[in-house]
Amino acid sequence: MTNVAVGLSKDLPNGRVMRAIVGEQDLVVWRSKSGVLSAWDNRCPHRGMRLSHGFVRGEALACVYHGWHYDKTATCRYIPAHPELEPPETIKAQRFSSTEKGGLIWVSIEEQSTEPSIPDNLKAIRSISFACPMMALKQVIRDLDFTLVKDDNSGWVIQEKSDDQWMMKSIKANISLHLFFQNLSEQTCKIHALANSDCAPDTMKKMSQALEHIRRLAEKHYEVVVS
Repeated sequence: MTNVAVGLSKDLPNGRVMRAIVGEQDLVVWRSKSGVLSAWDNRCPHRGMRLSHGFVRGEALACVYHGWHYDKTATCRYIPAHPELEPPETIKAQRFSSTEKGGLIWVSIEEQSTEPSIPDNLKAIRSISFACPMMALKQVIRDLDFTLVKDDNSGWVIQEKSDDQWMMKSIKANISLHLFFQNLSEQTCKIHALANSDCAPDTMKKMSQALEHIRRLAEKHYEVVVS
């Protein structure tokens, strides 16, 4: 596992916080007021509260429990109960590598990571969660007879570039749909979907609707399998 897509860049504006999962690692991903992106272990070093419940204060992330502030190096810089105290440098959250490319936020929990293999000029469609295992979702996608854009009158070909990255390309039209898979748990997963840069807005809307259709099919199929 190297870099994993955890969300769309447009869904995390400046001053906002979100939770993400990479492998078995629970993460807080946040953007400072000036736009600096960070990804840390989702646990306050003080009492273990999830930092994803916290809030951004300028260039720092504050824990919602006791308000301890952590700067972009993940080091505690301010304790409200002891405002005159300079916190020890040892009080810090675990940091992970994070970057943005192609309209996606990427996180790596490994010490060394490679740059995401993705074109820069893609348009973000949506992120969508699935209440089924990732392998079950992929099988449903493979089994579908794709006519995602109905007035296009063309089928689609799936190109599986890696375990986490697929591209679905229209046979006739100049349209491609890029799917980035994120495993959340044994029974849940997520897709981050992007389109080629010249994809028309109405086509992107239909792709979004098609993804919702896939979600219903995959979850229904999984319910039948486990029942």
